[in-house]
Amino acid sequence: MKLHSLAIENFRAIKHLELDFTDELSRPRLMTLIVGPNGSGKTSIFDAIDIVVKTAENKKKPELREGLLFNVQQIVRGRGQTAKINFEYSFENDEGEAIVDLYSKMELQWFLDRLQLGNNVPIQDSLKVAWSFPSRNYTDNFDIAPERQNLINVVGARGTARQSIKRNLSTNSIFNKIGGVCYFDQRRSLRLSNSYKNDRIDNLEHGEVLTWLYQFYKRHLTWNSEKFGESYWGKVQRLFNKICYPSEFIGLESGPDSDTLILRKNGFEYDLYQMSSGEHQILRILVGLASATAKNSIVLIDEIELNLHPAWQKRLIRALRDDTDNNQYIFTTHSPDVIGLFYESEIIRLGKLSE
Repeated sequence: MKLHSLAIENFRAIKHLELDFTDELSRPRLMTLIVGPNGSGKTSIFDAIDIVVKTAENKKKPELREGLLFNVQQIVRGRGQTAKINFEYSFENDEGEAIVDLYSKMELQWFLDRLQLGNNVPIQDSLKVAWSFPSRNYTDNFDIAPERQNLINVVGARGTARQSIKRNLSTNSIFNKIGGVCYFDQRRSLRLSNSYKNDRIDNLEHGEVLTWLYQFYKRHLTWNSEKFGESYWGKVQRLFNKICYPSEFIGLESGPDSDTLILRKNGFEYDLYQMSSGEHQILRILVGLASATAKNSIVLIDEIELNLHPAWQKRLIRALRDDTDNNQYIFTTHSPDVIGLFYESEIIRLGKLSE
């Protein structure tokens, strides 16, 4: 999934805003930086992107970022108003074929017939959905013509994929093909709903990161790299060492009372609790990308410069530019150092930083 354009009205901090995420050839940009001072609506833009996709995935209980509740007081700007979001997107042939296969397994042929995926409608063409809250019937937040209702199912295909997995019709590998939204808010929180559970780890201060790393490491030990490519553990370790050099991610260490991550810098070994705030930020982003299976997805990182030295900001952005997972990255910042790392054609400005 790739985002082409976004129009927002009466949503959180935004009264009205229209954004274009395409290049001069009308193709979705793979890197976009949204620049603006505090209060300019940068986070609200990310919330708008996330809420459309997550509502399509689960209309009754969308999984939004921590701290954002699905109610009128938090979502709608102004009393008696309606929040509206127009979301234009596309997906590529491989992702479209995976969606067709998913709905075939779910025996939803009527969906395929009406949308004509892969037949009369070119998969690369952009599609549009309109979201509103509160909705007129209070059951469906998408204001869309009945004959195009199935576009909602395409936006929320990962939600259908989860249902397919529960019915043993698909495996988790389907998320390698079907994209969604991976949102890193300023807390860089990770969701653990699908993770390996280990009480000794989950109860620790940094349990969410350790839980995922423990799962990745267990799978890494028997991972078939020739068949499946680089393991999640291997990718996190490689990118962390590249971005945080001279710090090195060595491995996990278990004892009778604790489990922790071991790192090394200039010959000195230290653990997760002695890591710098910048190292924590990088690790949370890398683990989050792996845990969310961020492939063919829209990846949102709010204030990418948080706790990072300018050299590490540059290394992180360079590593994401070299990403081979076909993601579309959208960042926000109010840092002049970060602005200098992007082409002018990749920047959306919401106002002057001096404001």
